[in-house]
Amino acid sequence: MKNPLLPTRAIATVLTTVACLSLAPLADAKAFSQETVRSTSNEIDQLVAAYLQKSKVKANPVIDDATFMRRAYISIGGRIPTSEEAREFLTDTAKDKRKSLVDALVHSQGYQSQMFNFWADLLRLQTNDEKYGLGWHQWIRSAVENNMPYDQFVNEMLAAEGMAARNPAVGYYLRDRNMLLDNVSNTAQVFLGTQIGCAQCHDHPFDDLTQKQYFELAAFMGGTTYKSDAAEHLLRRLTTYTLKENGMELGDFRQGGDQKSRKKAMKNRGVAKKYARDYASLFKDFRRNATGTNASQQLRLPKDYQYNDGKPGEILTPKTYFGDAITNVAKDQRRKAFAGWVTSPSNPRFTKVIVNRLWAEVFGRGIVEPLDDWSETTRVSHPELLDYLCEVMKATDYDVQQFMRVLYHTRLFESAVASEQVKMGGSYDFRGPILRRMSAEEIHDSMLVLEFGNKDSSQNSSIQSQWQQYTQSTEKLFKMSLPELVALDEASDAQEKILYAARAENRKLKLAISKAKGAGEMDKVAKLERQLREGYRNMKRKMDSSGGNDMMAMMAMRNLRMRKAPMLRASEQPAPFRPGTFMRQFGASDRETSNASNQHASIPQALTLLNGKEIMTLTDGKGKLAREMRASATASQKLETLFLTIYGSMPTPAERERFEPLMGSPRQVQTLAKAMLNSKRFLFVQ
Repeated sequence: MKNPLLPTRAIATVLTTVACLSLAPLADAKAFSQETVRSTSNEIDQLVAAYLQKSKVKANPVIDDATFMRRAYISIGGRIPTSEEAREFLTDTAKDKRKSLVDALVHSQGYQSQMFNFWADLLRLQTNDEKYGLGWHQWIRSAVENNMPYDQFVNEMLAAEGMAARNPAVGYYLRDRNMLLDNVSNTAQVFLGTQIGCAQCHDHPFDDLTQKQYFELAAFMGGTTYKSDAAEHLLRRLTTYTLKENGMELGDFRQGGDQKSRKKAMKNRGVAKKYARDYASLFKDFRRNATGTNASQQLRLPKDYQYNDGKPGEILTPKTYFGDAITNVAKDQRRKAFAGWVTSPSNPRFTKVIVNRLWAEVFGRGIVEPLDDWSETTRVSHPELLDYLCEVMKATDYDVQQFMRVLYHTRLFESAVASEQVKMGGSYDFRGPILRRMSAEEIHDSMLVLEFGNKDSSQNSSIQSQWQQYTQSTEKLFKMSLPELVALDEASDAQEKILYAARAENRKLKLAISKAKGAGEMDKVAKLERQLREGYRNMKRKMDSSGGNDMMAMMAMRNLRMRKAPMLRASEQPAPFRPGTFMRQFGASDRETSNASNQHASIPQALTLLNGKEIMTLTDGKGKLAREMRASATASQKLETLFLTIYGSMPTPAERERFEPLMGSPRQVQTLAKAMLNSKRFLFVQ
């Protein structure tokens, strides 16, 4: 239901048609009307202005078109504009071209890429962490593309259960598999802005939270299991079927009767376990990439619990420690009840935390800092503004895209950046956005623009195709008859023997090749390498003949892994980025903790920008920038192309006078381009 407190900001259900530059709006985008967006943005500006007036602080001036355009492209679309996009905007004479640009960017694929990076960093996404990571990557991408409401986005993850192949949102829990208490801490930090982790071991030293309250909150997830009930059920059916095929009845498992009957039962039980262990290899991926609920499984206080409000090992009843109390919840519904409590509009932290995070994403600093350390004594620099932003978020039905659109339409977003650094522990008056360096992902994606142009619509299709292959193989496995599963297991055993034997032989050949190279026996090396290649071909032929297409599909399914795609945007790369790579050098997150990325300068960064392969590739005369330079007829046009492409602005008269004489020498042009790419003007968002 829309918020009745905002009659002047009622949601319009019309589709906003936006056309600006080369960006096209999404066809199914839900939108505020232009009037609603602007009136809401204006109210935000008035609240900021009132605070500045009260503090006797003057607002920063509005920036020029070129600076605004570059800021908008980087902040909203995650990259610098192309030279064509920059020229078209700067030569546009429409009075509302800034508003049109914001609307176009918010509804662009570049925005989707930027927001995917935001969520992936916050949620600690690891794409290649088994099969669930691949599915969770795809699920988050789909949620951003379809603009899933934030409360639904969070609720679906917190309430998720089942196999990742059927419900990839379970990736949220599988990310912390078998680390339930750590997952609870992360949930509280990410979605409620509360750091409660130290209450795992003792009463919180700085917040009004006891260790028992922590475990009572965690008790909502106490029944969580990390296995597939569907796979367990099918495994039992398959084991029982095989026993019957070998003349063993289910009744043989029952204890009782004479000694002979009990011995027979024990023998049959041992046979059943052997079959189950053998068949388990078919289901190991599904059993690990799934969550479930065991209603009889409950959380207890630690055995070394030392406080007087509970006893060691005591079974706990789930209880929230702030906000609405939850009572009389069925044991198999506790996780869903917890998800509903976290995402409720009446939860005193849920809405505040996300609007504060998004405000910081747009303006460089939150109204509350740190972003994830809220408490009853939290100091809010702009309480009226925070309350109003919460009402806006609720009025949009937690539509993050439209909420961000409102923020990008403010005068504050058009204001000059702060010229001084905010003091540690101090509050910021928001005269303008915080000056910041581009993130690692933004630098990478901007380099792509210089080399290839607009790559927003290019996707790493391998992630979707591999995930589809995995889900299809999963469904095919669960639809097989029991005799087909027995045959598949036999084929699997046969192929594993072939594979292990081939690997052993290949290791011997590789060792022999290494020794022959060391001895300089190159003829022997060539002969051994031919044997190695023939060995791989023989292995494939044997595996094809031993198990058929079904088994090959299953083997491929187990080895799915998203590969790096360097010619695509950062959001299309597997996460996290490997240590030593360009994006890790520039501060990309290792995805071990939430929001672990940084923009700190380092010597490896300077060396990379001076002599790294990324810079050398950009200035080697083969990319888009080089082609545009060659297409420019005069020195003046060449300089304009260089400035529009790298800085998104036209050169000033002083810059023309200084740099146009260099345009006649390709070597000097290359040196100037490298210097521009190393400048703060390029690396920082002004």
